[in-house]
Amino acid sequence: EDLLKTLDKIGKSEWVTVLFIGDENQNYRKTFFCALVNSERVKQSLENHGWDINFTETGRPGFVSYYDKEEEVIEYQRNSANGIEHLVYWRDFPGIDERHFELSEEFRLFHNLYEKDNKFYYFDDNGDQDLTAIISDNEVRIKLKYLKQYISARNMSLALFFEFMCYSERSLKELGVSPLDKVVEEEEIIYSQLIRDYNFRDARKSQGWILGKKIIRGIKDYKPSIWGNENRKYEDFIIGIDENGSELYHTCDEDYLANNFGQNPKSPHYLTSVYFRKEVLAKYYANPTDYEVDDGIIRRNGFWTLRLDNNHPDYVVVFLGDLGELLHKEQIYWRSFNFYSEEGLSRATWERSFEGKFSDPNEADLYFKYAFNRFQEKWLEKFGWYLFNPLEKEDMHHFKTLHIPLNENQKEFDEQILSLTKIIIDSLNEKKLKTEITVKLKERAKGIDKFQAFLDSNKLRFPDMIQFLRDLQTLRSSGSAHRKGSKYVKAKEKFKISGDNYITVFSEILEEAITLVNTLEEYFIKQKSQKKN
Repeated sequence: EDLLKTLDKIGKSEWVTVLFIGDENQNYRKTFFCALVNSERVKQSLENHGWDINFTETGRPGFVSYYDKEEEVIEYQRNSANGIEHLVYWRDFPGIDERHFELSEEFRLFHNLYEKDNKFYYFDDNGDQDLTAIISDNEVRIKLKYLKQYISARNMSLALFFEFMCYSERSLKELGVSPLDKVVEEEEIIYSQLIRDYNFRDARKSQGWILGKKIIRGIKDYKPSIWGNENRKYEDFIIGIDENGSELYHTCDEDYLANNFGQNPKSPHYLTSVYFRKEVLAKYYANPTDYEVDDGIIRRNGFWTLRLDNNHPDYVVVFLGDLGELLHKEQIYWRSFNFYSEEGLSRATWERSFEGKFSDPNEADLYFKYAFNRFQEKWLEKFGWYLFNPLEKEDMHHFKTLHIPLNENQKEFDEQILSLTKIIIDSLNEKKLKTEITVKLKERAKGIDKFQAFLDSNKLRFPDMIQFLRDLQTLRSSGSAHRKGSKYVKAKEKFKISGDNYITVFSEILEEAITLVNTLEEYFIKQKSQKKN
């Protein structure tokens, strides 16, 4: 009776169990299996409560033979005949005593599923992964959404077979239960219900079962998305204010925007500036494996790019039409940070977008990355080695996510200080510097000491540069790397940290770092090249 109540839920929840093998030794056991059934075969399948296929049928391709006009004909058959196909395969191999389940290759290829540890993931156009199917030792489950899409595309249905078995060590008379043997036929379901006495070899004396199948149909009026954008949705963004100061909204759908070719002349232009709080970037900085924030662009690796103006200290700007290139769920994320401003674009973005100029970035974090990479390339070309060792793969996120704090947050400030010190202090090429030093090196000299000795060896005196590196190292050691104490108090005083000026302080630190690499480039690369010429 309890099991009968579950029949209606089968195939209607988020996950569908398409294979389940119960324990043979228990007094209660349930088993699931399934098959793909073509449209012509569904009616026939519902005429009998028996399973159309079972575990023993391999579903493998092979040969079949039949006679035509008394002559044997042998044909290759790629899957089960008579409109029945496997969705799940239970495979076995000689001498290997273990269960081995596989999902249909066509199902996996249809959704382009990525497999890891018997879990299958679907990647949408936004690059987000969704767990689609799970294979365990005794069970295979598929998310209903992906199952429905597949059978709809194939114009097939899924026959979900079930067997619920109960045993008792008492007879029906002892249980006070009447015997029963009937077949129940309802819409899209048929099953046999049996209750009987039965003399088993063990102590069990009675048995009850529900054995049958349920048909799961595809999506009604299913329309495949051939080009991937037929069902796109578009969010409305704030683009201005009316005469009463109320916010004005407009869709980011390019089809409803004006352009330079006369389209929708009364609508906002594709290049309308839309403003966002800086915090919108937090999601992307927090996931450097998936996203990369660069000067004027965000990349979702392998999936999408978004052009933007991130060269302003107070906000981020995106053109209205470019927002329409994002999937709707990404647009919704951006919409939550949307506000109206009349400030305009940064100098760099204006020059690049409307004057056709190559313009250096404005913001200190973006410019530092630009200047640092340029310096590294020129130093390597000039001397054949790096002054700052390139970060290992596991540390590259420190460079990729280096940024001016998005708000006055101690945690984010500490993280950025840690990243900057890894890039310019911990990465000093001590091994190579030591070979270039001609002055006496003090005992137990470390990175900054060796760097200073290297400068002395080249008859260069940059006391402010060296002091900046030592102060930065102290700030990292006393604040980011260890518990904060008296040393951190002194470091705060040195950098004039008040607790509500982290953005300003880190911007100034980055400007010092920019001065460092620019000064080294000037003296070691430009001037030496001029002297050589």
